[in-house]
Amino acid sequence: MTTKKYTLEEIEKLKNQGKSDLKRLEEMTEKELEEAAKSDPDSAWPTDEELKKFKRPNKEFFERFKK
Repeated sequence: MTTKKYTLEEIEKLKNQGKSDLKRLEEMTEKELEEAAKSDPDSAWPTDEELKKFKRPNKEFFERFKK
């Protein structure tokens, strides 16, 4: 992975361009959202093989996050 450097001016310009279209997102179905995520090259969508390796967190894990 490479690192790209930005000037403050470039960052400000990018911030103004990166607004999400929330209305469009709210109108998308679950299937459309999933397809969009899978087609995004920056998405970290797990493969079926990776999903098989997932394990449900134990009770102690959840206890750490209770307030």
